[in-house]
Amino acid sequence: MAALDVKVRTALSPSPRQPLASSKLGLLADDLAAHPALWRPLVRHDPADRWYVRLRYTADFEVWLIGWETGQDTELHDHGGSSGAFAVCEGALTEDWTERATALGSSGSLRRRVRPAPSRRVFGPTYVHNLVNRGPGIATSIHVYSPPLSSMTYYQRAADGTLAVKRTLAVAGPDPEITAATVAAGGGWRSG
Repeated sequence: MAALDVKVRTALSPSPRQPLASSKLGLLADDLAAHPALWRPLVRHDPADRWYVRLRYTADFEVWLIGWETGQDTELHDHGGSSGAFAVCEGALTEDWTERATALGSSGSLRRRVRPAPSRRVFGPTYVHNLVNRGPGIATSIHVYSPPLSSMTYYQRAADGTLAVKRTLAVAGPDPEITAATVAAGGGWRSG
């Protein structure tokens, strides 16, 4: 992990004292994805659930590594006001996305894009998306959020095509099951 800390400090210096700009998050995600020696020994792929581990946490940002088996997805969600970026390191993820301001109570359609490795997506605080590994094979991605995630709202499609809030949860990472207690008890990762 020492090499990862050096890579993160180098990418972000001088040290930020406020949320990072989306462009900076994208550069960090790209830089980490381009150095698999930093993350490949840690990654796991669990057929039962998406696997994840937090690689770095500060008051200003956090970095997550996520392993995806075919068919695993996130549900349609936002990031509770955090900006972010993700880089697909191996495999491919399909993303359905929109902006919250245009989606709620409107019939605005979700856009779809396949994001194969190596690709990245940078987004602001109003971004709503679902990621899924449609296969074939595994996928791995790195996600960076600023400020660190504290809540996520999940959405569902109504019969008329509009998006409606399904639930809002306090979280401590990129999955509804990651709470502050989960992180304190086991580092915020799931191994199966």
